[in-house]
Amino acid sequence: MSVKANPTVVGGFVIGAIILIVISFLVLGSGRFFKNDMRLMAVFPGTVNGLHVGSPVLFRGVNIGSVAQIKLYHNHKTQQSLVPVYIDLKQEVMELMIQEDDTNLTEEQALELMVDMIKAGLHARLTLENLISGRQVVEFEFDENIPIEVTGIDKKYLEIPTVESELDKLQNLFKTIPLKELTESLIVTVTEINKLFANKDSKEIFNNINSAIIGSRQLIDNLNEQVVPLANSTQERLTEVQVLLKNTEMQLTETLVELTKLSSTVNKNLTNLTASATIAFDKSNVVLSNMNTIVDEKSSVRNELDHSLKELSRAAKSMRVFTEYLERHPEALIKGKKY
Repeated sequence: MSVKANPTVVGGFVIGAIILIVISFLVLGSGRFFKNDMRLMAVFPGTVNGLHVGSPVLFRGVNIGSVAQIKLYHNHKTQQSLVPVYIDLKQEVMELMIQEDDTNLTEEQALELMVDMIKAGLHARLTLENLISGRQVVEFEFDENIPIEVTGIDKKYLEIPTVESELDKLQNLFKTIPLKELTESLIVTVTEINKLFANKDSKEIFNNINSAIIGSRQLIDNLNEQVVPLANSTQERLTEVQVLLKNTEMQLTETLVELTKLSSTVNKNLTNLTASATIAFDKSNVVLSNMNTIVDEKSSVRNELDHSLKELSRAAKSMRVFTEYLERHPEALIKGKKY
């Protein structure tokens, strides 16, 4: 006997299942199913080993998207293999880049914004996330000096330029190192060193070097023993020199004080002497002025002196004539002059 299903129970079960599915999408996807994420394409040079679908895309440590798909492209004509990586950027990240509130970017606006950022130097690089597991992530960064180079293998999506990862640079560096030649050269060097140490003459040389080192160490110890007393003696001499310099400084100070006093006295005497000399010069100027007055041709004193000198000259001439007459006629003193 079959039991007929209750339509109400079946309908409730279906509605509950739908609600659970919607809640799961909202919780697990954080609402991503209702967002218009932007898909980009990037072709990385070298290997993408360690990169997988779901790997995060970072910009300065902030998660801005994830790897959506990884494909393999092979050109039979050029025998070139490329691995395009498709990246989904979060819509809210694109909206934050224009720094405006309540702005819903259209697909064309987001595309134009990304093109401008690529022109400004935006590019992608693979970065090692975990050294042990070898997992890699995609990292966005800006560098306007890096040239914009794209492959154009998928015209459907905007291609972002890429640069070589640090791991690829390291691998390429190891490829350029001639490890085989270096290993062979190292083996030859080690062999020659072993032969050198096994040689008897070399052992004697090393023994002599060891003896020289021991002798040098003893010489250094002896020098240390002599340097300590010498340093103490030098310190004592320096102390004596400091005391002598201090005494000399005191004597020089006293001498400078005496010289200052003497200089003050000399300055005072020179001042008095200068005053006396000034007075004497003034008096001399007066005397000279008077002499100039007397000696001047137009001076009355000089005229009187000249007249007196003439009279004296006449009187002297008369006396000389009278004296000569008396010498010839001494009797004139008694009898008088005869005319």
